[in-house]
Amino acid sequence: MDTKNTFLLQDTEMFMRGELDNVTVSGGRILLDIVQGGHVPYGCYTSPAITLPAFDAVRVSWNAGTPPDTAVEAQARVLVDGNWSAWSSFGRWSPYLDREGARPATRGPLVLCSDHLTLDSKIGMQVQLRIYLYTKDEKKTPSVSLLGVSVRAVDVIPAGGRPVNAKLNLMPYTVFSRAPALREVMDLAICLTSLTNRWGADILPEEFALAMRDFQPGQDQRNLSFAAAAAGCWGFPAWACWADLALLRAEVRAGYGVIVALNRRAVEIDAGLTPIRYAALRGFSNMDGTPCVLLIDPWAGSSNFDAETQMPLDEFLVAWNNLALCMRQRQKSLPEGMPERSSVWLRHEKEAPEGLYQMYLGGAPHPLPDDFCGEDRSPAAGNLPRPESETPAPDSAPEQEPQPEDSVPQPEESAPAAPVRPAAVGVLAWSIPDERPHATTAHRTLHFTRPVSGGIHLGTRTAPSEPPTKYTVYAIDTAGRMLVGDVMV
Repeated sequence: MDTKNTFLLQDTEMFMRGELDNVTVSGGRILLDIVQGGHVPYGCYTSPAITLPAFDAVRVSWNAGTPPDTAVEAQARVLVDGNWSAWSSFGRWSPYLDREGARPATRGPLVLCSDHLTLDSKIGMQVQLRIYLYTKDEKKTPSVSLLGVSVRAVDVIPAGGRPVNAKLNLMPYTVFSRAPALREVMDLAICLTSLTNRWGADILPEEFALAMRDFQPGQDQRNLSFAAAAAGCWGFPAWACWADLALLRAEVRAGYGVIVALNRRAVEIDAGLTPIRYAALRGFSNMDGTPCVLLIDPWAGSSNFDAETQMPLDEFLVAWNNLALCMRQRQKSLPEGMPERSSVWLRHEKEAPEGLYQMYLGGAPHPLPDDFCGEDRSPAAGNLPRPESETPAPDSAPEQEPQPEDSVPQPEESAPAAPVRPAAVGVLAWSIPDERPHATTAHRTLHFTRPVSGGIHLGTRTAPSEPPTKYTVYAIDTAGRMLVGDVMV
């Protein structure tokens, strides 16, 4: 849904208005040109200049299919004081990369952050977008189906729109039942899953979390542009934007959910939680004359259905920072490069320890590397606050004999520690049938574990008369690709 401060390029006619350099447009997608039977290594699409209301910040979104060995890179520049700024890159994107958002930088009045661009003491009037397509394999090309920009307008009174009393059936999930190593990004991934699974997609939040994670050191790993791109690579058009209450009401009235960013309270930040949490908007109500906002809040409780919450409208408008991610139903033709699911066969080898099962893919052994789930850190709690008893002691250096001041040069100022890059981890889990059937796979009780000798250790029967139990195993790599298989134990 285009608004005055958001502009989307997403069909053949609109794309053809831009400048095509080693790219072509076919079927509503931008593709690399073919020369002598193979795709060129790179190409670029540049949009016309886009006039928008006076603004002080910019967000860029894209939806692309990126098979392995391909990637895309979105860039933007801003017209300030009658002059175009330099192009700012928002990072190369593909689920198959250890992708990083923009490196924080300041260039004159422009301040570049991982997933947005702000103007310091200046006002912009126009934006221009471009997106590069890359391939290392001449037989493959990335494809771009959506390129969008949203600006934070200044001196504009936010519109409230026409009130709506409606509820959407979004899928509720909680961070406390998800992979502990990914909790720093899991609330946004859960919100994506809540929106997509209501249309029958049956995606696990861990698949989204791994495909969208931003590995830029020292930055929030929940990159909103990457989240929109991840939804797009599963075939769901999505874009990040600055919104007002009128847009939220219009989206719900049209039957679409919206992801919103909410500021946390000071006490939560002091407890070690991130300043922003994400929730999925599932509607509005006006019970007993009190306008309320209905949410899927992944942090609301330990049970999945605890995530179905509501908040008085006035409180919501105070907490909401006007950031939103909008989504549409899945496209009929899915992009190439979508993270795939493959079936595996699980087998217990004769000489293997009891309960240890190996994976077979396409009839061949498929052992998991020892570091498939990253370093062994137990317990892993993401960014959840730790009780005092679990707080690790700071690293201490071994005691050394004091040395004379003139024997070792003493720098005037210690060099700052290098930012720690988030570890790339996969997810390995198993489940058994719960007491009741569930609407989606993500509602099942998953038990997260680590590889053992290249396989997975499952339960054993305590007696021959005990009926066998069906185990389902899930192995999700850092691109969001999943291996899944069943075995009776």
